[in-house]
Amino acid sequence: MFKKKKYKLISLLVLITILLIPIINSSIKEFNNHKEEKLLVQKITNKEEYYAILEIPKINLKKEIYRIDDKRNNVEKNILVHENSNFPKNIILASHSGNRSNAYFKDLYKLKLKDDITIYYQNKVYKYIIEEIEEQNKTGNLYLKEDLSERIILITCTKNNNKTQMIYYGKLKSISDI
Repeated sequence: MFKKKKYKLISLLVLITILLIPIINSSIKEFNNHKEEKLLVQKITNKEEYYAILEIPKINLKKEIYRIDDKRNNVEKNILVHENSNFPKNIILASHSGNRSNAYFKDLYKLKLKDDITIYYQNKVYKYIIEEIEEQNKTGNLYLKEDLSERIILITCTKNNNKTQMIYYGKLKSISDI
C-alpha cells in the first residue's frame, strides 16, 4: 500500500512538473524580453549612438533612429525622421523598400491593420497599432491625414510599383516605463 501511495505521489509530481514547464518557459522569455527592452532604452537614455529605436515585430525589424539634425538621419543610409516629426507624440518615418541594404521598410507590405509598432524613447516604450494603410501616387508632394495627434506614420515605396507609395498610420495604444 505504501508503494502505491508513493507511486501516485511521484506520478502527480511528474504531471505537475510537465504542466508547469510551459508556464516557466513563458515567464523566462518574458523576463528576457523585458531585460532586452531595458538595455535598449538605457542606451538611448545614455545618449549613446542613437535617439530612439523602432521595432516592428511582425517583420522582425529593430532599427535605431537618429535625431533630425544628425547627419545619419538620411534615407540613403538609415530610417529618416521627417522634419515635421515631434517625438514622441507625432512621428513620421520614411525608408526605402526594395532589395538594397538600406531598404529597412522592404517588408512593410506585410503589415495589416491592428499590427504593432513600438518606439523606445527616453526610458519609455510607446506602443502603436496600425489603423489605416493608404496608397498614394508619387507626385512630389505627400498628403498626410490632418489628425496627426499621437500617431506614427511610416512611408515607403509600394512593392513592385515605383509610381506609388504606401503610408501606414499607427495610433498610440500605450506608454509604459521600462
